[in-house]
Amino acid sequence: MTPRLTTAFSLCLIMVASPACAGSAWTFCVASALGTKDVWITGLFQTATDRARLEEGLKDLLEHQGRSRIVAQCHQPSDDKVAVVNAQTMAEEFNSKLGAVLHSVPPHEFPPR
Repeated sequence: MTPRLTTAFSLCLIMVASPACAGSAWTFCVASALGTKDVWITGLFQTATDRARLEEGLKDLLEHQGRSRIVAQCHQPSDDKVAVVNAQTMAEEFNSKLGAVLHSVPPHEFPPR
């Protein structure tokens, strides 16, 4: 590889890796128990973990607490914290309008450290 290509490749790797390594992406997760009105919404947190792993982690946490048939979804991580706060607020309002019983997930329980 020529020095220019090596430098360009290195810069690309740094640019791709930086957001994930820095953990600057904000997200939150929502979970529901099928057949019930129970919905859990986490607080905002920074993550470098992929969404699928977070969703599985929240599902596992709630199932270990005795809940069953859990479906969990996490918001697409974003550097724009205000947009994520707005999405979280909309998720709470939407589920409240549907008559859900909202539960918070304590930050010391999720996400796993």
